[in-house]
Amino acid sequence: MKLRMLPNWFKKLGFIIFLIGASVSMYEGFMEGLTGTPSDSGQFDSVKNYLGEKAIHWFDILSILGMIIYIFSKEKVEDDYINKLRLESYQITALLGLSVTIVLYTFSEDIKLTLDYFIILFLWTYLITFAIKKRLE
Repeated sequence: MKLRMLPNWFKKLGFIIFLIGASVSMYEGFMEGLTGTPSDSGQFDSVKNYLGEKAIHWFDILSILGMIIYIFSKEKVEDDYINKLRLESYQITALLGLSVTIVLYTFSEDIKLTLDYFIILFLWTYLITFAIKKRLE
């Protein structure tokens, strides 16, 4: 089955959408790490204080959608070799993701991670393995 890909210019669009969505989450995490206090304590001006918890969640979804758009965009030169690399990268990512999930589930009974952590880990792992395989082969 041949998967239809988005045109190459969608890579730029996906990257911009990812940056917009991720910048808010990164700011929250950076400020919580810098001050050592949660963002809802009122010690620093948090985006969460202005927009609310739901807005932060929507920015996380926006960053995930940006990454998915980037992944489903064509390369400048799209051929069977790139399709092979995509398949191999997906296989490695799926096996790695399942392995990490099984190990976390085995050794930690009280996992406090939400689903977006696993989705973002899966997407980043795919992008990194695809980039490495593309450069090495």
